[in-house]
Amino acid sequence: MKPALKAHLLTLVSAVAVSQIITAGLFYFAGEEYLNRKIATGIEIGVFAKERAEKQAWVEAQFARFGRAADQVPNDARVYGDLKARFTLAEFSDLECPFCKRLHPNLKEIVDKSNGAVNWQWRHMPLGFHNPAATDEAIATECYAEQKGNRGFWVILDQIFEESAGNGAGVKDLPGLVSRLGGDMKAFNECIGSGKVKDRIAEHVRMGEKIGATGTPATVVIDNLTGEKEFVSGAQPISAFVTIMKRMMAAEQAAAKAEADKAQGKHQDQGDEVSRKILGFGSKADQAQ
Repeated sequence: MKPALKAHLLTLVSAVAVSQIITAGLFYFAGEEYLNRKIATGIEIGVFAKERAEKQAWVEAQFARFGRAADQVPNDARVYGDLKARFTLAEFSDLECPFCKRLHPNLKEIVDKSNGAVNWQWRHMPLGFHNPAATDEAIATECYAEQKGNRGFWVILDQIFEESAGNGAGVKDLPGLVSRLGGDMKAFNECIGSGKVKDRIAEHVRMGEKIGATGTPATVVIDNLTGEKEFVSGAQPISAFVTIMKRMMAAEQAAAKAEADKAQGKHQDQGDEVSRKILGFGSKADQAQ
């Protein structure tokens, strides 16, 4: 073989070898890059799935805390507790009111421990000096409840009290809270934009004004059996509400006993016996004996 041809062939073989090495290298690096992307994507998907599962678990935990709230209530009333309870605590409240925030867990505890004897009904009464935050939050609760029902209403109510700075400062990211609670943001924003829940809030305010509520919280204790009502102003302790309900029960039982005694021609004790049994004390005349 001629030296020139031999040299040419060696150059050609070398070029092919180099080309194959380069190609192999490119395939290696491209494959490594592809593999890295797949790993990164897998990690991202895994992290996202974990975060989504944790978020869902948190939302479910909030709803579980308000398990005594029916999903749907007649006339879209906001009621926590047995709908057929003997007593109703009808609270007029403002989500920016610090005293309302203080009362909030007390009323929940009363319902939770009442064995179905007490329910709690919320009525919006955002005060002017807490606006626009108080009204914005009231609207948000109703728009969220449109998606998540009566129980969802109580869930977001509780979270707003938890996250609001209070006294009109509001929640830092109210839409963000709705999103964290699993709300459909498109539907939520449409509800906010429509203004359709404002009438409900305005009606609640008128009801509060009608009963003489000039501040919040203002609660009406209602005996659904007898129709008796008693107005309670401020963030009173649990014992104050329990005492009122016991007194209503005592009065009702005393009246029933007096009616029975009257029908049988017996002496009427004016409720002393019932008062001792239920409240632990009788009338002043009884105590003097």
